[in-house]
Parts: sequence; C-alpha cells; structure tokens
Amino acid sequence: MNCLRCKEEMFKAKLKGDAVGTVVYLTNKKNGIFEAEKNSAVSCYVCPKCGYIELNADNANNLI
Repeated sequence: MNCLRCKEEMFKAKLKGDAVGTVVYLTNKKNGIFEAEKNSAVSCYVCPKCGYIELNADNANNLI
C-alpha cells in the first residue's frame, strides 16, 4: 500500500492502547435489544517518510 500523501511504500504496524491486551476493532450495532453487535478487526499502516497513518477494517462486510 502506498501513502496517499507522498506515495512512499507503507508498512503494517500494530495499534495498541494503554491497557494490556487491548484489541482495536470497529463495531456497529443497530438499535434494539435483540440486535447483535457486529465488529471487524482493524489494520494499521504507517508511512516511514511522512508519518501518515491509515486504518482499514479487515472485514468491512461484517459491519453491515
């Protein structure tokens, strides 16, 4: 994947929180108590030249 700003090749990195074992993911839940929460893991890409960060949903279709 190339950087949208400077076109440099980006590398994949882990995005971590301050708690041990924190997993970053996206969620989508429709209103209603019987609706299940849908989620997707997130991948993080970093540009080594300008520092631009891009986040992508690994399974965006799971959120629908």
